[in-house]
Amino acid sequence: MEENRTKSKAELLRRYLVFGISLLVIAFGISIITRSDLGTSPITSVPYVASLNTPLSLGSYFFLFTIILICLQMLLLGKKGIMERKMELLMQFPVAFVLSVFTDLTMWITASYVPQLYYVKIISLVIGCMILAFGICLEVIADVTMISAEYTIQFATLRFKKEFGNIKICFDVSLVLIAALCSWLLSGRIEGVREGTIIAALITGPFVRLIMPRLIFVRHWLAEPEVHKTTAPTATEASLPLVITISREYGSGGHQAGELIAKQLGIAFYDKELITLVAKESNFSEDFISQNEQKLPSSLLYQMIMQDYEAPLSRSLSYDDALFVAQSRVIRRIASEKPCVIVGRCANYILKNRPNTINLFLYADMSHKINRATAEYGIPSAQAPDTIANIDKARQDHFFHYTGQHWGDARNYHATFDTGMVSIDQVAKITKEICESYSKA
Repeated sequence: MEENRTKSKAELLRRYLVFGISLLVIAFGISIITRSDLGTSPITSVPYVASLNTPLSLGSYFFLFTIILICLQMLLLGKKGIMERKMELLMQFPVAFVLSVFTDLTMWITASYVPQLYYVKIISLVIGCMILAFGICLEVIADVTMISAEYTIQFATLRFKKEFGNIKICFDVSLVLIAALCSWLLSGRIEGVREGTIIAALITGPFVRLIMPRLIFVRHWLAEPEVHKTTAPTATEASLPLVITISREYGSGGHQAGELIAKQLGIAFYDKELITLVAKESNFSEDFISQNEQKLPSSLLYQMIMQDYEAPLSRSLSYDDALFVAQSRVIRRIASEKPCVIVGRCANYILKNRPNTINLFLYADMSHKINRATAEYGIPSAQAPDTIANIDKARQDHFFHYTGQHWGDARNYHATFDTGMVSIDQVAKITKEICESYSKA
């Protein structure tokens, strides 16, 4: 017990260390964006304009601005919400103080950097957004708390029951308008709010999406180290139901293989059935789940301004993140209830390191996938190659985004099958033999 408690404390210490580093990186990104002289990010626009026209520093105004945001959050939450979220509210004060100090520190460090040429300013702005995105990624991975702006948007989303992206747009636009008004009232002209403010608002999110999966090693470092067992499985582990997950390229026969394996083993089968289960346990309709699962939004506008990049996955209010969390919860639940076969939905990752779990990957060459897609799925032969390529790309991107791993990497599975060479019947037979050997071991 003492050892487990120590490990928990060690993990928490690592998370706070990463979170502290994230605040420093975020502050540095804000400073580089500000020094580009093309405006600053929406969240710092009001404090920056105030600092340009009064003796107080950007960091000082940022701390005062955070206090205003916390007061706004309390109005949004109401008395009951304040009591339920009091720790989240209190945690924002030390976070705001540290971020304010780091902001002033990095503004001082970068004081001598004054780009003159416009293209250099643009490059500085983009680099600053990349640094800011990297800091946001570390903040999200640390999963300790969030900065006040993100809490404000989330509480407003819950209060008004509107889509997160719409609330975020209104929040950012309001800050920019307030900053412009303050600048005009204080100096008679608009300064500190320029095209860089809009650019920063648009490109930081996509940078976060690009960087986040590539920091999976930080997640692994933060997680408590596994104890490598040399003894037999515990009674609890041995009693876990057998679960077989099947990841598959489109047209490789993953659904058919899963059905046959489940039938031969006499266990439950879940593919489209998961859509109904998730719909029952979430606020999503079956049509929405069917259209949006196992893929990421392709709209560039959605990636830029509608996605909730600054919150840990468990707290995210964007629809695709919430859908992934809901599916993960359902997959873990059914895996704990009875033996089953689960097709797709990153199940191999969601059940990673779970005893009594066998992960399969099915693939085939394009000609075999086209034949299956046309003969069994009814896709016109002329459209089949593009359809297959697009669906596989969507599954690959979705898997990488949420796991940081490569979808077709054999190291993520216990067995892979080329169904252009190995028939579905043979896949089921071999899998049954693997299960029997596994149970005997």
